[in-house]
Amino acid sequence: MPSKHFLKNLTIPSPCSANWDSMKGNDQVRFCEHCDLSVHDLSQMTRHQAQRLVSRSNGRLCIQFVSEVSGKPLLAQAGMKLHRISRRVSQIAAGAFTAALSVNSVVAHSSQSSPNEITGHAALPAISQPTSRLGISSVAGTVTDQNGAPISGATVSLTSDQYKLALYASSDAAGKFKIDHLEAGMYQIRIEAPGFAPHDVGAIYVQHRGETRVDRSLKPPVIEADGQLDAGETSFVRLGGAVAFVTPAHPFVRAAHEDDLDTLASLISETDVNMRDSRSKTTALEHAVRNANREMVQFLLAAGADPNARDSVGQTVLMELDEDATVDLVWDLINSGAKVNLQDMSGNTPLMELASSKNVEVIKALLDAGAQLEIRNKQGRTALMVAAAAGYVNTVRALIIAGADITAVDKQKKDALAHAQEENSRAVIRLLKSKGALETLAQNDDDNSEEEGDDEP
Repeated sequence: MPSKHFLKNLTIPSPCSANWDSMKGNDQVRFCEHCDLSVHDLSQMTRHQAQRLVSRSNGRLCIQFVSEVSGKPLLAQAGMKLHRISRRVSQIAAGAFTAALSVNSVVAHSSQSSPNEITGHAALPAISQPTSRLGISSVAGTVTDQNGAPISGATVSLTSDQYKLALYASSDAAGKFKIDHLEAGMYQIRIEAPGFAPHDVGAIYVQHRGETRVDRSLKPPVIEADGQLDAGETSFVRLGGAVAFVTPAHPFVRAAHEDDLDTLASLISETDVNMRDSRSKTTALEHAVRNANREMVQFLLAAGADPNARDSVGQTVLMELDEDATVDLVWDLINSGAKVNLQDMSGNTPLMELASSKNVEVIKALLDAGAQLEIRNKQGRTALMVAAAAGYVNTVRALIIAGADITAVDKQKKDALAHAQEENSRAVIRLLKSKGALETLAQNDDDNSEEEGDDEP
């Protein structure tokens, strides 16, 4: 099985009870003395980082991850990215605050001097201009779990429609956070932490010259008793232990998994072509598309394989397309009735799934087939935002040429440029700015860096 598809075939057959918090290491990897292995937290990694880890593991790997009830690991998404941008915001705010202190110190010193000494600081107004927008109010609080224990590394996002800003902070080891230099007014606050249900504080009013307290306790996500997800709802569970990859049990689906067309052809007359394997929960067509085996795909479609069949998370085979897919294979599926604008349980379309790849030609084929650019997933993201976050400048360019809206923002008030800035994708940042994208978050200082091609995420 190609390692790039490991997320769809990954399982932990014997979950380990070792305590992650007792292990030594960092957020991504810690050493377990019980099994004498390094344990990697996939939920702190991007998809590309996780794929590289698996491909280099040689079959010996111990992981933990936050999982949907369906079993699919959740990789680093908004939470982890917000930590990175919060540091950039904090550095800029700290720099501006230092400048304000410097100006105030000079002014204070000047007030004790003669008028002739003050004239030496005629340039002060130019220095103080950037700080004139800084408020003197703040929001602070503590994030804890349901037992009152502090939660470290929680992401606190603060947004304001009035001031057109979005700021982020992370809780420290004591669960405390603080966001300074705010103007008085209404703000929206959301708190997120891995392994806990997100908490929307809602609208709060920040008073002038005051500190507004926001102490909140996060709860574990609710697990559906029957293992099914309601529409629009996601439940989570944290798993840890030695990783294994699920292979199909039925010979027909296993033949597709192993790219064995001869065996698959010999079994098709006695098999339901749309059967879903009892162990891997996959179909033969899904494996054929993953392997980019056009001959097998054509054979299965001719035998009646359904190109719109959905897996446990609502994905169709068009959502299985990756960098190996060809334009001809895509048109084979579309000409057999594959619908290009279906959405999975997360709200993602085939175009969104493929937007995080370099396969520009297949993206153009989906667009030619009627893929809609304005569709949003459950996070409010468009295909352009997904591509910008992935850092592939040619993919972003193709979507913009097709008419993607660079001003659209997701539920966290972030546009495509903000997503590119989070990942420090300099080529994408330059492209979006050249098309008129305006910064809504922290300023990026990398505009004068050397021009690059596709930035690797």
